[in-house]
Order: sequence, then C-alpha cells, then structure tokens
Amino acid sequence: MDGKVGGASELIGALSVLGERFDVQLAVEISGLAPADLLQALDSAQGNGLLAVERGDVRFAPGARDRAYDALGSHGQATAHSHAAATLERVRPNDLVGIAEHRAGAVAVLGLDSALGAFDDAAYAAERAIDWERAARLWERAGEVAAREHDRRAGQLAIRRARCLFRTGLFADALTICRQVASEARAAGDGRLLADAALVVRGIADQDTCAVLLDLCRDALRAVVDDEVLRSRLQSQVLMLMSDLSRVPTEGTEAQENLRAAEALGDANALVEALHAMHVVSAGPVNAVRRLEIADRVERLCHEAGLEDDLAWPLGWRVDHYFQLGQRPALDNAIARLEEYADRRNDALARWRGTMARAALAQHEGRFDEAVRIGTEALALAARGNHQAADFTYRILVSSCRLKTAGGPLEPGFAFIHGGPDVFHVFPAMLAAEAGDLETASVLFGLALPLMDDLEGSDLQVQTHVAFAVVAWALDRADAARAIYSALEPFADQLGASASGQAASLGSVSRYLGQMATLMGDWDRVETDFARAMRRNLETGARAEVAETRLDWARALLRRGLARDRERAGAMLEAAARGAAELGMMPLQGVVAASLAEFRGGRSPLTDRELEVVGLVADGLTNKEIATGLGLSVRTAENHVLNVMNKLGLDNRAQVAAWFVRAGSTGDRARR
Repeated sequence: MDGKVGGASELIGALSVLGERFDVQLAVEISGLAPADLLQALDSAQGNGLLAVERGDVRFAPGARDRAYDALGSHGQATAHSHAAATLERVRPNDLVGIAEHRAGAVAVLGLDSALGAFDDAAYAAERAIDWERAARLWERAGEVAAREHDRRAGQLAIRRARCLFRTGLFADALTICRQVASEARAAGDGRLLADAALVVRGIADQDTCAVLLDLCRDALRAVVDDEVLRSRLQSQVLMLMSDLSRVPTEGTEAQENLRAAEALGDANALVEALHAMHVVSAGPVNAVRRLEIADRVERLCHEAGLEDDLAWPLGWRVDHYFQLGQRPALDNAIARLEEYADRRNDALARWRGTMARAALAQHEGRFDEAVRIGTEALALAARGNHQAADFTYRILVSSCRLKTAGGPLEPGFAFIHGGPDVFHVFPAMLAAEAGDLETASVLFGLALPLMDDLEGSDLQVQTHVAFAVVAWALDRADAARAIYSALEPFADQLGASASGQAASLGSVSRYLGQMATLMGDWDRVETDFARAMRRNLETGARAEVAETRLDWARALLRRGLARDRERAGAMLEAAARGAAELGMMPLQGVVAASLAEFRGGRSPLTDRELEVVGLVADGLTNKEIATGLGLSVRTAENHVLNVMNKLGLDNRAQVAAWFVRAGSTGDRARR
C-alpha cells in the first residue's frame, strides 16, 4: 500500500486503520491522493452516510469504521497498519504512540520486535517526560501485544508497568501485577523475573504488603544463585521488610555485612539499596547522626550514578531527622526540598510524605484546622494506592488535633491503634488519658508497663516512652516515674516525633521529663527540665506545647507547696490560659480555668495533717506534745513542722504561729 489508494472502498479501508476520528491532512498522506481529490472522495463518502467531515477532521459514522476495517481481512489490516506506521514516521515522527499502535497492528507483516521496539520508544519518552500514567498504559499495551504472541518478554513489560504505577501512587495495583508476574515466573523457573517482581514496591510499611513481598524475596533468593548483585538487592529488601514487620530492628549485623558486600560489588543500585536497609535498621533515636550520614551518602550516590528515582529516600530521611531533633529552619528547608522533588519527578510517595510532614508541622505549631486540612489532602493521595499505613498516620494526626481542640471521648473505630506489639497498648492509654477516661487508661497502662522497653531501637522508641509519661502523669503513677525518666533522659533535647515519617508531634521530650521529675519529687530536675522544655518548644514553634508546659510547670510548683512558688505558678497559669484561648484549645482552657479558680480561691499549700500541726504550734505546744496529741512519733511531728516552714517560706515557730493567726482571719486555711 505504498502508492495511491484506488477506489472508494479501498480509500475507506485504508483510512479505517486510523480509528474513529482523524484529520484530513493525515488522510492525504495515507491515501497518497491530491488534497482536492481526497476531499472529493470524502464528500462522496459523506453523501453515502459513511463519515462526516467538519473543520478539518474526519469522523466515521457509527459502525462504519468497524465494517470497513473488518472488510480488509487480517492480511489487509496488517498491511494497512504497516503503511500507516511508515507514513507517520515520515510526516509525524514525534507521534511515537501512533507509530507504536500501527506497528502493533502490523506484527504479521513487520514482526513482533518492530512493535515492541516502537512501544519502548514511546514508553521511555513518557517516562522522560515524567508522565508515569501514560508510560504505564504504554507498557500495558506492549505487554498485551507480547502476550498475544506468547512472547516471554510480557513479564518484563508488566514489571515496567508496575514500576510506573508505583510512581503514580497506585501501590496496590503495582503489587498485584508483581504477584501475577511472580506466579508466572515461578511456573517458568525464571528466577531473574521473580527477583524483579520482588523489588518493585519499596518503602510501604503496610503489614500485608510487607508479608507478601517478603515471601517473594525469599523465593527469589532461592531461585537466583549466580547473580550477586541481584542477591544483594534482594537481601536489602528482606532486611527492610523484616524491620517493618517486627517494628524493632534487630538485623544490624546482617545489614552491615550486606552493605560491605554491596560496596565490594561496585553496583550503584545495590549500594543505594544496601544503605537504605542500613538506614531502616538504624531507626532508633540513638542513631540520629548515623542516619543523617547515610542520607548524605545516598544523595551523593544518586547524583553521581544518575539514580534520580532514588533521591526521594534521602530527602525524606532528612525531614525525619530534623523533625526528631527539632532543628529549624533545617526542617523547613528539608520539607521544601522533598516537595520540590515530588513535583519535579511527579512522585506520589514523596508527595504524600512531604504533605504529611507539612501537616505534622502545622499540628506542632498549633495550627490544628490547617493540620487536618493538609492531612486530608495527604490521605487522598495515599487512598489511590490503598496505602493502609497512610490511613493509620492520618488518624493519629486527626485524633491529636481533635483532643487538643475539642476533647471528649474517642471516636468509634479506634481499634486500629491496638495493632502491633503488646506495648502498643500505651498509645490508646494515652488517648484515653488525654480524653479524660482514666479508668481505661489505667487498665491499658497496666498491660503495657511491663513491656515498656520492647520498642527500644525502633523509630517509635521516644514516642512510646513519651506516651508512658503522659499516662503516668495523668494517673499520678509515681511508682513508674523513675523508669520512664531514665528511658527519656538521653533524648531531652529531642522532640516527641517519629524517626520514620510524621503523624503528630508531642513537643519537647523535656516536658515529659519535668512531669516525671515532679512525680519523683526531684525539684531540681523539675526546674531544669521544664525550663529546657519551654526553650525547645519556643525554638521550634510548638505554641500548644508551650501552653501545656506552663500548666504542667505551674502544677509542679503548687505540688511542691512552697509559698514562694505561688506567684510564679499563678503567672504561668495565666499565660497558659492566654495561649489556650489563642489556639482554640478548649480542653486546656477548661483545665487551666479550674486550676486558676482553685488557685485564686486561696487553697492552702498545706495538707490536712500539716494544718493540724500548725494549729498546735500556734497554741504553743512542743514537738513532743504535738506528737502525743496526734498519736505520732516525735520524729514525724518534727518533720511536719519542718515541711510547714519549707512550704510557707518561714524560718521559725513564731512565724508559723503568726501565719496561722493571719490565715485564720482571711480564710486562707480553707482546703478544697
């Protein structure tokens, strides 16, 4: 069909390969007719009801194109498609998709390699344009053509499609394709294809996804025995998956050995993935500096080796690092870089991580409505790919914001947070405590406390111990305070944020150290820890945590009961009230208002027993006489008198007696 098209039926048949609609100029090139002759022929066909010509476009009448195309027969169709492909290559060489489709229709004439080569050109062009969805469709079409010809390349083409789907955020679809390809690879004994299927999806911490991928990796490792690079990459994936499944990385030695092996191989992909595995197993808070060093190294490798698609990992790790350490403006810069990369590379997973980090930062700064709005955007991004861990993260964010602004009982459906190790009971215990359900908090706290260190070395280590502190503070569990303090003390300058992806910030760790020091009665540490908490929360913009820290510090001062602390405590309560009002933190407003009312009502800093002792001192009784009158030992009576003087800031018994007389005239002795 290299010359001019002859009769009307031959013309309609030749044009039918162009589809239901095409432009007149292309029809001129396909037919080989002069434009005037073609238009005359098209007018005739239009008069016969076969097609319509309008504004330079030709559109077949319903059913006309199919009848004309079927009339060509299989050989005629292949020949016509071959001619159309050659014409497009000559007059429209940039129409790579059109060329590929016509070569696919001409396999019987041009061969399968011609069609698959054209699809390669079109799909790779789409990938270079960062149009992952278009590339995925083209790889899908190429796979269909290969499968129709029973060609083994269909499996690799499906893997390429899965990689593009992963980039678009269709994680579940990508995994489904990988499982299908893996099944076919097992049946065919193709270990390399099985390995490729196991390596497409990465960095998705959903438990079901991790379990599926781990099975694929182990099968691939058994099948691939002579390719050390592929085995290294599979081993890195196994290490990451095992850490995600266990929540507590324990494969540090294996990861180090795997990294040394990858370094010896000299393959950039294997080395980047081995470093990724090392980063995952180094998730604990003590490894913060090490993780940043790994991020630096991976970023350099990606630039040197042109591994642009892997840059998302070190950029995301920087966000985690600076959030955990509370380093601003480094954190703001890291989020901006991740978001810029996500836009430039059209990377859905990076976009979700950047958006979620932005939401967590808004929550950290007390912009709760904005945090929920941004978090909802992040959830919509993740929902396309059925990313279950993203839903978990979103619900933590929303629950945190709601408890800060509305309080009240937990919404239904919070069973999601009970998954994972038994120590996770502390998280619903924390939510219950913050919602005022102390009975539930107490039960769950009792279940979790014996397992407090089970997440040591994980990305949630600090957050877990902070949760224990929150519940212990709410329940007044002085018996647990020392162990919790010891667990948190090494991270006093950090924030209560995950080392692996953000959901919500709990502010400065030092605030919770101050709480535990209060329960322990260690007043020097109380001052040091709350002062540090205020500084760190102010430095990082945690306005809500500033208000809450002021409330905690005021309560600690009042708990100590020294008269000289009352003015400071009152000032802190008033500042906390202003902060809560500015941020719309209704639950905190209520608590602070009650504390202020109690404070302004003149509540005595003394216990009931101490008030009795003061009355007897005012009556002129000695310590021995007080002990006899109250049925105490002399030493206990002495201690009561000393405590009274310390709390009231007095130096002798005469001042105690004078305070009693003055307090009696003003009503300041009144208790609750």
